[in-house]
Amino acid sequence: MDSLHDFDEQADLVLDVEQVTELEKRAEQAGIPLASLMARAGAALADLVRSLAPFETEHTPRIVLLCGPGNNGGDGWVCARILAQEGYPVTVVATRSADDIKAQPARDAAIPAHKALLDAECTVLSADDERVPHVLAQADIAVDALLGTGFSGEAVTGTAGRLIALLNESPAIAVAADVPSGLSAQTGEAAFPCARANYTVTMLCAKTGIVRAAEACGRIVVAPLGVDARALMA
Repeated sequence: MDSLHDFDEQADLVLDVEQVTELEKRAEQAGIPLASLMARAGAALADLVRSLAPFETEHTPRIVLLCGPGNNGGDGWVCARILAQEGYPVTVVATRSADDIKAQPARDAAIPAHKALLDAECTVLSADDERVPHVLAQADIAVDALLGTGFSGEAVTGTAGRLIALLNESPAIAVAADVPSGLSAQTGEAAFPCARANYTVTMLCAKTGIVRAAEACGRIVVAPLGVDARALMA
């Protein structure tokens, strides 16, 4: 996991959500566009999943990725594509079809990922598919890429809320992409429902809300994505 390291409160930079947005802008100005950051974020998620569940086992782990309509979901689509192309039995549960995603670069990541998943004979399900509860109940690892750092509020309703509840009922190891869905990356306040993560892969740097609510995040792992965040924010 060369692309990842455990969060160290003495050494790692911690930024609030507005500062992270500024960091992304500065990274783009330095020649690293958001599409590249998304590709690296998806690869970082795949690295962690791979470390938890090596392919060379008698029981090849069943991996479910819950992908929302935004760029957090885009990270999940990239991760799914990478793992599917490596032969993992992957299922994506999407709150919005790849063709219907509006956010960029999530849309440009999701469309080819969807094709790659089908080419690898993996499964892509709509979030309202009746098979979703069974798929999550049988999963070994579930990646939560539903809601990102832009989320705030007291409740997660509708499809996302239902998927979070199913995730929390699942026996799968839960890996959150950037922040557990339903947790404010700014304040650390948890909505209802809020995903319970065993691992949280926080992209670029740690966020204030994640540090404040570390108990909800499980093991916090930082994915710098090849960006020297401290230098860019100096």
